[in-house]
Amino acid sequence: MSSNTITLIFCLGGLTFLANWILISSIYFKQKPIEVDSIPRLFKILFFNLLVSIIGVLAVGVLFVSALMISHG
Repeated sequence: MSSNTITLIFCLGGLTFLANWILISSIYFKQKPIEVDSIPRLFKILFFNLLVSIIGVLAVGVLFVSALMISHG
């Protein structure tokens, strides 16, 4: 498998991460609006959402690349 294919997979994973994070953040903040006077709480929630998204994207990325390498030898 060429290096370009694996690079493309990781670039698509990055785009998936951004789309996922924007979607999760928009849904969360529509359901639970944050008041302006609670900036530390806002950063805590953003950090938690970012951490969950990073773990999810890395886990799915490892599974996808592993499946791709197994199926294509």
